[in-house]
Amino acid sequence: MNTRYRLLTGFALILFSSMALAHPGHGHDHAYSSFLSGLLHPLTGLDHLAMLLGIGALGAWQSTKQRIQLFTGTLGIMFAGAVMGLITGFANGIEVIILASMFLIAVGLFFSLRGLLPMLAALVLVMFHGWAHGLEMPAGGVLSFMPGMLIMAAVIMATGYALGKTFQPKWLGAGSGIAAVLISVLG
Repeated sequence: MNTRYRLLTGFALILFSSMALAHPGHGHDHAYSSFLSGLLHPLTGLDHLAMLLGIGALGAWQSTKQRIQLFTGTLGIMFAGAVMGLITGFANGIEVIILASMFLIAVGLFFSLRGLLPMLAALVLVMFHGWAHGLEMPAGGVLSFMPGMLIMAAVIMATGYALGKTFQPKWLGAGSGIAAVLISVLG
């Protein structure tokens, strides 16, 4: 079987598995209290997968320097967002911003956007993904849950990078757009 078809099949299985759509654990402190739960969490929601795969794919068209800045910036800003969510407890509109970020990433992929503007937009919106986790995790989660989540986020972005190097940007953008629609419909 061709490598592209293997990647596509694996990607489809991840996106459409019941685990990816169930997104368990929101609002329960125990789900955000261990390193292992941090490792597994990005795999339990279509929003996590679509955002991180999309950012990885966006990185496939950037220069090496920009790609490193995008990936390390994503992890750093996600962590900072989690701390801000934990400290402030401010939750108004976070889910809407997360959904908007999914569509923005889809547009960036569809039109093969390169350079500073799409990178900055992606990084600003990533903060709200982290922010939402900060609202849900206990204070100890910063030292236990977040390191695991950031490690898995890096793995998923690397997978997105491989997808970005393998598939046409329009297909990835369309897939991200479909994921965003599914997230808005399924919650």
